[in-house]
Amino acid sequence: MQYQDLKAHTEEKLKLTSEEIAHVLGKAQVKVLTFQAGLRKDQMCIHSLEKIVKQKTKGNEELTRICDDLIYQMEKT
Repeated sequence: MQYQDLKAHTEEKLKLTSEEIAHVLGKAQVKVLTFQAGLRKDQMCIHSLEKIVKQKTKGNEELTRICDDLIYQMEKT
């Protein structure tokens, strides 16, 4: 009888431990998914900012060329 009690107690503890592990893993998976979503959002933002920088750089180069042309024309006259 004592063996059966010990076995039942051990099985109950194993069940509770398994449930706790499953709960902790579930919470960890939610955190991972949250971090991944945040990472994707940040990557999209970075990509957008890089695109803006590229456009601004191109615009600045064009303005520099125009200014250089104007300066050159003024120096010619």
